[in-house]
Amino acid sequence: MRLLKVGSRMTALRARLDEKFTLPARFKGTVVEKWANYWKGLLRDYSEVGLGVIKESYAKPKKSLAYGMGIVALYQMAKHNPDELTFLTLMRNYTNRMITLPPAQQNPESAAYLIMLERAINQKKLRLLSLGFFTLMWVDLYDEDDCTYPAICEYTTVGYTNFYERIIDVGFWNEFWRLKWKMRNYDINYL
Repeated sequence: MRLLKVGSRMTALRARLDEKFTLPARFKGTVVEKWANYWKGLLRDYSEVGLGVIKESYAKPKKSLAYGMGIVALYQMAKHNPDELTFLTLMRNYTNRMITLPPAQQNPESAAYLIMLERAINQKKLRLLSLGFFTLMWVDLYDEDDCTYPAICEYTTVGYTNFYERIIDVGFWNEFWRLKWKMRNYDINYL
């Protein structure tokens, strides 16, 4: 429990620093004094918050462990959030595996899914929506470079109420899970 005395040590250290570091008389009442007071106040506030977190973690260790694990989990999810390059790499790998098989031995569901993805990429309709911890891959109605009226008009675009119908894959932890699910049995031994 030595860390609980950190608060009194920090208060004593702050008092000693205030005594040692004082502004010269020529800076009293100027912008420099206001700036120094601002930074002192900011440092004091953050040190009090840090001390409060340490004291509360000793008082409620299970709660602090849950918060810590949650923060680490969110950080790892954000760090391993897949992007468009990851999707294209995975799709190329699965396409290369599928090419090695003759068409008679390919799973029709896997082949149709890959063809649909390739068409969406070629037509520039495949979109990526990264939400920090996971990624949504969806197919838009129009090409991204299309400048016709139906592509620009807000009433003919994909709305929020039917957006879920356009989602074709969810990326999480460096994987796109529907692509992985569709390609699990891509050869003749599919069930």
